[in-house]
Amino acid sequence: MAKEKLFLIFVLVFGLGLRLINLNQSFWLDETSQAHLSSLSLFQIWSGRGGDFHPPLFYFLAHFWMQFSRSETWLRLLPVSFGAANIYVVYIFARKHFSQGLLTSFLFAIAPFHIYYSQEFRSYSLLCLLGTLAMYFLLSKKFSSLALTNLLLLYTHYSSVFLLLSQVVYLVIYERKSLSKYTIQNLLFILLYLPWLPQFLSQLKAGTSIDVYLPGWRDVLSISPLKALPVLIFKLVAGRITILSRPLYGIYIAFVFGVVFAALYLAKSLHKRFLFVWIFVPVFTMMAVSLFLPQTQPFRLIYVLPALVFLFSSAISRYPKMFLTFFFYIFIFGSLLYFTRPRLQREQWRQAITFLQSQNLPVLVKFADKFAPFYWYSPSLAITPVISSYPAKPDQVANILSQITSPQVLLLQYLTDLTDPDRQVDINLQGLGYQNTRTYNFEGVGFIEKYQRP
Repeated sequence: MAKEKLFLIFVLVFGLGLRLINLNQSFWLDETSQAHLSSLSLFQIWSGRGGDFHPPLFYFLAHFWMQFSRSETWLRLLPVSFGAANIYVVYIFARKHFSQGLLTSFLFAIAPFHIYYSQEFRSYSLLCLLGTLAMYFLLSKKFSSLALTNLLLLYTHYSSVFLLLSQVVYLVIYERKSLSKYTIQNLLFILLYLPWLPQFLSQLKAGTSIDVYLPGWRDVLSISPLKALPVLIFKLVAGRITILSRPLYGIYIAFVFGVVFAALYLAKSLHKRFLFVWIFVPVFTMMAVSLFLPQTQPFRLIYVLPALVFLFSSAISRYPKMFLTFFFYIFIFGSLLYFTRPRLQREQWRQAITFLQSQNLPVLVKFADKFAPFYWYSPSLAITPVISSYPAKPDQVANILSQITSPQVLLLQYLTDLTDPDRQVDINLQGLGYQNTRTYNFEGVGFIEKYQRP
């Protein structure tokens, strides 16, 4: 027992260490939005985020966390703490129900997808932690604890409703005797969710009208239903990675799929049906919902990752040399790529805005307002939005640009394909005599072009 505790401490420390690497990356667009909204008053967090399609729990937690520091490293320690706690919960879960506590927790500790989102200043590591706890309480038949956890899930992320559906499906098919107790306990706790419903309806209305406001944004938020299943499985297992060589990337994808499906087929577990319901009910439900609302992104289903790891651990226990080698390679390879390739890390807004500040020139953005990173990193930096509606209209762009008198300007190309697909801003600048004299590139943010005229 003492030896097992020693190994568990190693796994927890090692998993935490991995989640601390490169923690000072720049915030990307969504993280700056999260930080900005979390800095509002508690009342504004509750009722003043109509255009933000997320429940308030993580915003409240982040609000109090921000009272101590506003640095990227400190703020990301909040999701890191949830990620580290999740490793321990996976250990407890596996030890009680799957008998492979140390192995399973080690696999989860090195899972690149979970490492990435443990470092994201968003709600996803909390979503995964609560999702793991909820399924633990379900299998353990602790329905009061399950109902409370489900309530916290609903206050954390709307995609948690897919996990709640998987709970109902499992009980209806395999544990019908427990269904009434589950229902009563959850209905009691759901009453505490009723105060949020008006805010949810307001957010839902804004979310369903996104195509009117910004055509094409749905494609950014979601993956085609035809691609959803393979992309979901690959990203959850291999991490948020790509390989520049398309042939090599294709070979690697095929390798990962081969290992995953072999493991799912060969895994032997007393609770294999439970794990399959946990994984596939949320996946297929989200794919169906995405036909109407943009939803199909792997991070929204991060709570199915522990179920996959439980199955991988079971396969390893049957064929240890083969599957341990394969999964160790996949997980370490994904993490190494993420740690060492800036293009796989977050958008370099801090670096880009520091550069813009140093130039002391007018900054043009192809949007109707400042992007969220400007409000976070440099709220006083003068920005000129040159597009008032999407896609850009030539007369509107020409009217705004005609008011610029500076002989030099900097043009940010972020979101150009959505807001200015015909390059009306570039064309009008050239018509006013400006020429592109230099282009700067910041990973994720894209090109910043310097224009000059005689």
